[in-house]
Amino acid sequence: MAYYQRAQAALAPLPPDGVGVQVLHLRWNAEPLATLERADALFVGGGNTYALLKRLREARLLESIRARVQAGMPYLGSSAGSNVAGPRILTTNDWNVVALEAFDALGLVPFNINPHYRETDPTMAAGSETRDDRISEYHTVWDNPVAGIEEGTLVRVDAGAVTVCGRGRVKVFARGAAPRWFGNGERLPV
Repeated sequence: MAYYQRAQAALAPLPPDGVGVQVLHLRWNAEPLATLERADALFVGGGNTYALLKRLREARLLESIRARVQAGMPYLGSSAGSNVAGPRILTTNDWNVVALEAFDALGLVPFNINPHYRETDPTMAAGSETRDDRISEYHTVWDNPVAGIEEGTLVRVDAGAVTVCGRGRVKVFARGAAPRWFGNGERLPV
């Protein structure tokens, strides 16, 4: 609820004849499918990725979102909202607090996303498992790439091309290959 209220407050200064943004919350929207059908674009924010995917399923929104985006509706995901854009959410940093048993997500892009990526974390004890270690474990079972996206960075998907934008970088992990870094303006090989 607090995030929802912050989003409403942040968008309040927009002029009524401007962008025309409406903030909706899955828990309090009685007709999410009808609302989605009226939307021109979709922003899916953060939170716990497992809880978000569970709510999207319960609201029966996965197929509808996928179809609308494939038909051209812009989709912007942040944090958990970017995690659910990939084929599955198994590279999130979140805990499965809702005991979700199915991890397939929207599949808007052919790679998993690991947002808030940090190559090193100075607060970790020596010998601790890193994100790179966890992504390597993922690749023992799954073969789709994983994009570790640093703060201040986004990936733009347009006509099949995936381009890095922003001040940070993206580290692409591919099964059986050394990870590679990509910076602003570079295209990802995914």
